Amino acid sequence: MDNGTNDASASKPRINRILRRKPLTLAARWNTKLLRGLEAKLKADPEADLGALLPENYTETPRSHKKDIVFRVDDIRSKISPTPCAITSELSADLKDLLRDRDLPRAVMDLLARAELIYQSAGAASAVFRVSQGIVVKITDKESASTELGSLLYLQEHLPAFLAPRPHGLIRIGLFYLLFTTLIPGLDLERAWPHLDDKHKKSISIQVDRLLTQLRSLSKPGDLPLGGVQGEGCKDARRGLRVNKEPIMDAKQFQDFIFSRSASASLVYIQLLRDLVPISPRCVFTHSDIRPANIMVEQGEDGTWEVVAIIDWEASGFYPEYWESVKMTNTLTPRDNDDWYKYLPGSSSPQQYASQRLVDRLWDRNLVNS
Repeated sequence: MDNGTNDASASKPRINRILRRKPLTLAARWNTKLLRGLEAKLKADPEADLGALLPENYTETPRSHKKDIVFRVDDIRSKISPTPCAITSELSADLKDLLRDRDLPRAVMDLLARAELIYQSAGAASAVFRVSQGIVVKITDKESASTELGSLLYLQEHLPAFLAPRPHGLIRIGLFYLLFTTLIPGLDLERAWPHLDDKHKKSISIQVDRLLTQLRSLSKPGDLPLGGVQGEGCKDARRGLRVNKEPIMDAKQFQDFIFSRSASASLVYIQLLRDLVPISPRCVFTHSDIRPANIMVEQGEDGTWEVVAIIDWEASGFYPEYWESVKMTNTLTPRDNDDWYKYLPGSSSPQQYASQRLVDRLWDRNLVNS
């Protein structure tokens, strides 16, 4: 997401989350043409009645033009059906103002048509659009949008100063979820990282560690199951998403869940691995996907880099205290040469939870489809 600065030094990477700017729609071109005509008439007669200058069919013409909007096949908006459409979480006043006085499906589709693309995943499975000066929308077909909203609302209540997007509401339209949040300035750390020296990389690591320490100060309420804060369960996304069927209330039950997905491992082997993992009773709020692409940063005028937000909370919730550490290295392979792994935040580094991480790596080979 952009911070609007262009006069960067040669060492400062370009802000390139913006992929393209949307051309004017037919409705926009109609209004532009009309304004030019009005301007000419007002120059000739400054006291003219504006109401009389507008065409009789003015209110219908822009609306009819909007119906003609056609998105590219690789644009996720081309896959959205306007019905059914429902508000699944209360909308903020700012978002209501953007959608006011109109039929909800049409208002949503019109808002998306005017939006500016900021980010799109491979295959256009999800995308982020800027819909106003301060609001973006994430479009996805995953129910995890509800998990992300729940976590953002929870953080807003229990850690109001935490550096995360502020939620503006959730709408279900067709087969898709539209999660509206505040626009985060800056660029993701994945883009900035190659341009940072050792000093700046250490600084970023320390800043992220402070944020994780704040996050880990939130312990699981006793009556709340592990996983998403709305009770949607624990997620294990390796080799396909798996969600527990029965509520998981503590770290031991979480271990039962993790060690239950193998078609080949014997009970003796499973127990041997489990005996190597100390049971930590502490369960804390966890992001579960801390990586450079989900860390937003900005460079100050003095050349220093600051973390401005942690984004993408789809896998978050309450998990055993070691889970953040395990998830940060889940995708690390023997061939990986990304030095990000040398600067992992201290409180959740592999050194802090070495046995849990190593056992998890061994167990990963025994998962279904491995």
